[in-house]
Amino acid sequence: MIGHKIVGSGDQRERKVLSARERAYDGIRASILKGAFTPGGFIEEAMACELTGVSRTPVREALNRLAAEGYLELHPRRGAMVLPLSADELRDLHEVRLMVEVHAAQKICAEARPLPPELTELCDLHEATPASDLLGCVEINRLFHQALVAAAGNTVLVKVFDGLQAPLSRVAMLSLQQGIGKTDVIEEEHREMIDALAAHDEARAVAIIRRHLDLMPRLLSSLSV
Repeated sequence: MIGHKIVGSGDQRERKVLSARERAYDGIRASILKGAFTPGGFIEEAMACELTGVSRTPVREALNRLAAEGYLELHPRRGAMVLPLSADELRDLHEVRLMVEVHAAQKICAEARPLPPELTELCDLHEATPASDLLGCVEINRLFHQALVAAAGNTVLVKVFDGLQAPLSRVAMLSLQQGIGKTDVIEEEHREMIDALAAHDEARAVAIIRRHLDLMPRLLSSLSV
């Protein structure tokens, strides 16, 4: 019984630590995506503590994690700089993302691989999320495309795609803010992707993916970068 109390107490402390870490990470990341922290600007620890309501240690861990994921660049004594997205990087990102998702679709169709029910569940969740909840829509969209790539069964491909998530999430948010990405169109095209992939119709699936990812060139044009 005593042992149980000790373990329970430890678990509770660990949950509090993890909760603080996650609150710091989620709060800073959301602020980056929403544009509260501008590209090229610096995030100081004290500022992040005030924003997230947690102490310096979890904030520092969150900043390190965000730097590892590609949102930030750490500078000693100055803080964490929000990495800017250049026009060249956006073009390269579009090219790589297209290669990854088209290859995933081709592999799913060629090998007649089953689709995970998660894809349909995420479509349902996206459609139930208010269009005004831009961050929620971005997160669900990210999970949908990760699940699509994972369905191809290539773990290296998944790792490559996961490494693109920081700039992809920022682009997705920017496209919604600019009105280039439309939630109803995104939802419709996600459903179309599922139908084509479930039927293992490679040509149709690839065409839908190319159309779906065309927002990045349109975003570049809109921003005149």
